Amino acid sequence: MADILERDDLSVYVLAGVPASFKNKLKKFVEKESKKDGDAMLLDEEFSEWVIARLKSEKRKGTQRTAASAALWRALSALSAARYHLQHYPEEEQRVRELRRQVEEMRHELSPTTESGEAA
Repeated sequence: MADILERDDLSVYVLAGVPASFKNKLKKFVEKESKKDGDAMLLDEEFSEWVIARLKSEKRKGTQRTAASAALWRALSALSAARYHLQHYPEEEQRVRELRRQVEEMRHELSPTTESGEAA
């Protein structure tokens, strides 16, 4: 898997509403169409949620983002990367998860798209 993630020709697609069996069809299609050794992978639930949150954040207009929420978003991204690299160290990974949860709560509180953020 690490080999796939370090490639320069990596593309990410988000698909919704397809059955679980679609992964096999997609893998066959990627193998057929790729010029190299292409592959398709299904992300775990937490990483999928991160991707969706990232997409939602990207769609916000600049006026809907504050400097604080943007900085907290960068912190969330960094903590996600740290969690990935600590996946073989359960205690440290759990500490990073807790930090990430706290940062996410703060970002939600300060976000101008939430009620508390709009009131601020």
